Amino acid sequence: MNFKRMAVLVGSAVSIALLPALAMATYITLPEGFVADTLAYVGQLFTDTSLLVILAIGLPLGFWVIRKVISLVRAR
Repeated sequence: MNFKRMAVLVGSAVSIALLPALAMATYITLPEGFVADTLAYVGQLFTDTSLLVILAIGLPLGFWVIRKVISLVRAR
C-alpha cells in the first residue's frame, strides 16, 4: 500500500471519528434578527440601484434599436 492511499484512509478514519463532535460544536452565533435585517438591507440596496441597472441596460439597447431602424430605412 503506498503512502498516499494510507494517508487518505487515515484521514478519512479521523474525520469520521470526529464527525459527531464537530456536529455538536457551535462556530458562529448570530443575533435573533440577523437574517431579516440582512435581507431588508439587500432589498433596499437593490431598490436604490434599480435606476442605474435600468439605465445601464436601456441606453445601449435603445441605441441598438435606433441603429437597426436606421439601417432598415436606408436599405430601401
